[in-house]
Amino acid sequence: MKKDTAVVLSIKLNNFLHRIDCKTTIIQLTIQHGCSLKRIRRSKNWQLLGNQDQLVEISDKLRQKKTLWIAEAIDKALPKQIFNLELLIKANPSMTLNQLMSKTGCTTIEARSAIDAAEDFT
Repeated sequence: MKKDTAVVLSIKLNNFLHRIDCKTTIIQLTIQHGCSLKRIRRSKNWQLLGNQDQLVEISDKLRQKKTLWIAEAIDKALPKQIFNLELLIKANPSMTLNQLMSKTGCTTIEARSAIDAAEDFT
């Protein structure tokens, strides 16, 4: 039986060298987490490669002022989680519209319709 292999995600880091203080620190961090960071041909752009779990760990470590842009690039490239909004509201009936939107990333329309459905208004 064949094991499932993790999907390798590729994240383009534009102007990488000009936007960070220490390239070697970031490269060491990526190597520690089993990812790779390499230059795209002869350009100033670099590419970060790794699976979702590795990239989430790196993103958490890079949540500082100077490297926050790398964490944001990782977050944009990761697949979005799918939430059952109605179940979330039923589990936490005091959840506000803004809390639901920030937790799940849903739109205002989706959040309002889920609240209506959870409260049996539909």
